[in-house]
Amino acid sequence: MMDKLKIVSYKDSSYKGEGSKPFYILINPTGYSFTRKNQLNPDSAIGTSDNNLKYDKTLPSELKLEFLFDGTGVVQTNSGNKLVNKIAEKIGVKKDIFRKKAVTEQLKDFYSATGDYNGSIHKPYNVELTWGEFQYQGMLSEFTIDYKLFDKDGKPLRAVGKATFNGSVSNELGALKAKKNSPDLTHKRTVQAGDTLPLMTERIYGDSKYYLEVAKVNNLINFRQLKPGTELYFPPIEKIA
Repeated sequence: MMDKLKIVSYKDSSYKGEGSKPFYILINPTGYSFTRKNQLNPDSAIGTSDNNLKYDKTLPSELKLEFLFDGTGVVQTNSGNKLVNKIAEKIGVKKDIFRKKAVTEQLKDFYSATGDYNGSIHKPYNVELTWGEFQYQGMLSEFTIDYKLFDKDGKPLRAVGKATFNGSVSNELGALKAKKNSPDLTHKRTVQAGDTLPLMTERIYGDSKYYLEVAKVNNLINFRQLKPGTELYFPPIEKIA
């Protein structure tokens, strides 16, 4: 069973002090979009149609996700985990914990943990999103709510939240990340569903052409069908190039 997407709030971009209790998404997103941007400035002669673009700087990355907030009670807090639900029943905990928690309250909790202005730090929180091996650090820049279902009194029972986060880390943490992700270091990665060896190789080295060498290092016989949960090692690039 895949872990729930977790959002932890921090007071600043060093991500050292936890700002609020973790917020767990009731229903995991079906996917997400991740965008990297470079700012390019045109440098062309008068009368030419195409520009000679010059690199200026790298802009903050952008992460977009859609979350479903459900207050009908159809979706259980431990959806798919029969053992947890049975234990909860025996100790007297109702299975549909979210039945009494209104959608408006769920949305308030989400926004409080991500984008709401905090007077003590004079800004919204920095957040860290963790989902399996995926991790993203940044700030909420936009949050749109589409209400989909209502009760007879007009209270929302279901809503879709569309969130956009922009990458934000301190200069010190950014430098540390750059060093940690360097292809000159040995990396260990766990295979996730949908991963391929060329794709994982490209993430580490920036080029998929080394995947056969990685297969040899890990003694992979059938590298075209990676088993989720398998741990693979990616040695420094100079050792396989």
